[in-house]
Amino acid sequence: MARIFSYDGREFPDPDARLTVDEVRQQLSQFFPELVNADTEETRRGEDTLYTFSRRIGTKGQGQSVVSVLRGVPATHLRVFELAADLLDADGALDLDAAGERQPDINLALAEADAYARATRQAVQALQRLLGG
Repeated sequence: MARIFSYDGREFPDPDARLTVDEVRQQLSQFFPELVNADTEETRRGEDTLYTFSRRIGTKGQGQSVVSVLRGVPATHLRVFELAADLLDADGALDLDAAGERQPDINLALAEADAYARATRQAVQALQRLLGG
């Protein structure tokens, strides 16, 4: 008799028969964080036992989702602003020679600003969903 674990339409083999079902769920939550508080349903399938994990739906889960999205937003100190100030000459114009020499720094600053913008959009969308808007 084998144990089979299922989540989101996918089946996973038993990682270790010595683990409890909750321990297997915790292991899978490393790849699917929403399984931390998942419900478990046990059914027989021939000689095997199928454990199906499903996310809990409700306000608490939505709040946790919003919190995880908000925690994913990077700190607001973006290098792009500091770098832009560094690249201005004494007259307040962009020093193109200095900008050319700092291209890797500029690329990193732009990537960081883009990640911040994406995370901010996700947080706003999660809050709008939570508020039903």
